[in-house]
Amino acid sequence: MIVIDSQDERFKTMQKYKSIDLFAGIGGIRLGFDRAFGENISTVFISEWDEQAKKTYASNFKDNFEIAGDITKINEEMIPQFDICLAGFPCQPFSIAGNKQGFNDSYKGLCRGTLFQDVARICEYHKPKVIFCENVKGLVSHDRGRTFKIICKAFEEIGYKVFYKVLNSKDFGVPQNRERIYIVAFRNDISPNTFDFPNPTNDKVRIRDIIEKEPVPAKYYLSDVYLNTLVKHKKRHASKGNGFGYEIREWDGIAGTLVCGGMGRERNLLVDKRQKNLKPTTHIKGEINKDGVRKMTPREWARLQGFPDSFKFVVADVHLYRQFGNSVTVNVIEEIAKKIKKVLIENEDKDMNKLSGNKGEWSEIYAFLRLLETGKLYAADSELNVLDNTFFNIIEIIRSDKRANLEFKINREEETISVLDSNDKKLILKRPRAVFQEMADKLYEYIVNQTVPSKELIDIQEFLELLNIGSLKAKSTDKADIRLKIHDINSGYEKVQGFSIKSQLGNPSTLVNAGKTTNFIYEISGNIDDKLMEKFNESGIKKIKDKIINFLLSSNCSIRFMKMQNEIFENNLKLIDSDLPEICAYMILEYYKNGTALIKKSIDVLKEENPLHYDLSYNHPYYEYKIKRFLSDCALGLYPSKIWDGTADATGGYIIVSKEGNVLCYHLFNRNEFENYLINNSRFETGSTHRHDFGKIYKENGKYFIKLNLQIRFIK
Repeated sequence: MIVIDSQDERFKTMQKYKSIDLFAGIGGIRLGFDRAFGENISTVFISEWDEQAKKTYASNFKDNFEIAGDITKINEEMIPQFDICLAGFPCQPFSIAGNKQGFNDSYKGLCRGTLFQDVARICEYHKPKVIFCENVKGLVSHDRGRTFKIICKAFEEIGYKVFYKVLNSKDFGVPQNRERIYIVAFRNDISPNTFDFPNPTNDKVRIRDIIEKEPVPAKYYLSDVYLNTLVKHKKRHASKGNGFGYEIREWDGIAGTLVCGGMGRERNLLVDKRQKNLKPTTHIKGEINKDGVRKMTPREWARLQGFPDSFKFVVADVHLYRQFGNSVTVNVIEEIAKKIKKVLIENEDKDMNKLSGNKGEWSEIYAFLRLLETGKLYAADSELNVLDNTFFNIIEIIRSDKRANLEFKINREEETISVLDSNDKKLILKRPRAVFQEMADKLYEYIVNQTVPSKELIDIQEFLELLNIGSLKAKSTDKADIRLKIHDINSGYEKVQGFSIKSQLGNPSTLVNAGKTTNFIYEISGNIDDKLMEKFNESGIKKIKDKIINFLLSSNCSIRFMKMQNEIFENNLKLIDSDLPEICAYMILEYYKNGTALIKKSIDVLKEENPLHYDLSYNHPYYEYKIKRFLSDCALGLYPSKIWDGTADATGGYIIVSKEGNVLCYHLFNRNEFENYLINNSRFETGSTHRHDFGKIYKENGKYFIKLNLQIRFIK
């Protein structure tokens, strides 16, 4: 039994969370979260369509990437992985001041055509820990509560528990009467039973506290003609029993709700007689009024929303009024973010003593422990047999996760493993290699049989905690699951290389993940019409293959590849080989039409049919060669949604955990065995037609098309 020394250093520091800012405006929500989380949050993606707002945002936040535009045109797969989604989706459809149109249609139905749907689809794909939304108070009651129920239902459908509350800005240190609904959705696996929204922090601030200290320029004072028009307008509505019209606010009072448009300024006028020079500096009708009535300045509006005076203005006043009217009260956001942070910290504390995952994820840790124990990385042949005389000596393993960057050095003379901090090379702890062997043995037993006594599983978890390992799996965007510094005894070669880990202990892993980016578009011609399209799409037949046979092939329709849905993936394939898009398209159609799933068998069909009319008289392996290159690049770093330049992340190759618990390697020094393994052990499979939007016939410009999807999984 392993005894854990309670005095070992544990590095219980809060992790850094990644956030995205959707419908970002000028960054009010982000600013609140930045204040609450400090250095423990970083923004990795921003979307905002308004060009003037983007100018203001970019001048106040220094990011090393461009602000994206229209979110409806951005594929969710193109967005970096994140932990927190910030989404102040536009309030116009729900606002009393708007058209109250609400949702036109549900999430995947009710939400179709709305911008909220984009929040849902992005979060469904990335599964962040937290989703935060702000909207108008009227959202709760819109359409007799149906709209808000749909929003909550959508979040629940994708795996979140929803909390919400209406808060007023005037209770949080700004003199503005602004009621808004705040929605916090936690992913089910980390959600608390209850979530406490913040209590009021300060309701004593008044307008005089945010007034400009010096007299403001004459341009902010109303003309006598404009003021007279406002007076008449208010009297006219008052005679009808309406409360519409301008309002002059007392300096010891609070402002009304800031909104974009003239009404927002007209309902928050001030009497300020400090300015003595009332000569117009802009073209106005009449003269400046003698009563000292002026509108608030953009800086005063910024203060009403909790923005600091250091917040830069780089656009004209007309844009600033709209931007702050559309923005959020930063103080309220900050207080809610503090409460969210508290929940996340509590979950971190829980996770400190517990790691969980599927067999494939545990296999990465198993490979890590076993390689430290053996100190050698053995090669395998194409059938995954150990090559006893072909191996690399491991000098150290470099591992990074959410907690720390660590180096695990193997000392062969002492038979120990030393753990060092990669940043300052400080020794954290040293343990015998035998300990790693014991833990690797226990973990293998647990993965294979799931029968390890709970006490021993706790031993494994505590040992990993001792090593300061905070997660089982490498980032999903990193093809290198483990990095080894290896030494080749034959050549003297010594270098750090990244390897991707695949395991036979759990379910077969994917080589190419399905997504909208992996859709191939085919044109359907022949005896196709709207009636046949409707029959195909509304058929109760589940398998695309059966639908193609029963409806298209039986009607003598032809199916011809046109293009790929995603240009980046198409160009990635062309970079490998210009014919590769057509070759893959033929194989995909063969799979969906005839059920040819095995890659090796599909290549045999290609050689027999020879759709690209290569000269095969000399037995050149055109198709096999090109597909090997494709599979190899996918294994080593090619992602469909990212531009591929041929630079491998997994520079070493592939590590396979065999059913027997052997940790074997296909190194790129021995590329033939590696590529043969890929060809012999991969197959096509069908992803989610609904999620990836394929498998239905659609009509465009009088022609009929169908999208078929590429996903490749290992056989074992």
